[in-house]
Order: sequence, then C-alpha cells, then structure tokens
Amino acid sequence: MPIVRRPEQDRQTLQEFYKEFIPKPEDTFSDIGTPMLKVLEFLNISFMNTKIYGLTSHAHLLLFNHDKSNEHYVVIVGYQSENYNEFAVEYVIPKDTAPWGNAVVRGETRQFEDFKKMIIISMVESGGWKDNLELGNLYKEIKEL
Repeated sequence: MPIVRRPEQDRQTLQEFYKEFIPKPEDTFSDIGTPMLKVLEFLNISFMNTKIYGLTSHAHLLLFNHDKSNEHYVVIVGYQSENYNEFAVEYVIPKDTAPWGNAVVRGETRQFEDFKKMIIISMVESGGWKDNLELGNLYKEIKEL
C-alpha cells in the first residue's frame, strides 16, 4: 500500500509536493525533491500491505501509523547538492523506554542504501508499527547482512 498524505494536507500528494522541490537548471540551491521522491519510491515498493501516513513539515517527511494520530514516529529528509548527498532520520524513543519525554534518536548518512536501512530500523525502534510482518521481515534482512 503506498504511503499516503494525511487528510489535513490532502490538497496534493506527497509526490506532487516533493516535485516542487526539484530545482530548475538555473537554480543554485540543493535538491530536496529528487532524494525525497526516491524515499517515497522505496517506501511504496517495500510496504505493499502496510499503511504509512505522511505529513510534511517544510521539506521533512513525518511518518505516522494512523491518519488520526497526533504523534509521529519517524522524521526523514534528504538533500542532494553538486558535491554530495545527505540523508537524516530521526525516531521517537517509545515512552516506556525513553529517559525523558519526547526523547529521540537521530542519525545521518550520505549513502542512500544505508539510509533505507536507517528508515527500517527507525520504524521498528520507534514502536509505531509493532507486530507488522512486512517491517519485521525487512528488519530481519538487515540484521542478517
């Protein structure tokens, strides 16, 4: 099941939103749109049966397990410049194990393959998709590498 934008931002799809961040040839700033479209493609291919809801905050993509929840579990963003790519992921530590309220883990990489693994790990560790078979299988594949 493809990742879907939550109803409060349904005037355009996530893909339409991130296409607006692809710079024109004359622009000199970094490209956020292209890497984030790759993230959406990865999520759509990896999760055929899992519902993932997204909200955007500036260029960041917040992932939810429900379209009515007020609490996101994972935040992701990617940038591409002439010289390098940079990807960041952040997840909320579950309340029962967090050292304080709203504690998070954040990481960065320049490799998209590593970033995909970080997204899977973040979804598991956040506890937002407990007992999800697809996510569990993807996590198991990462751990076996």
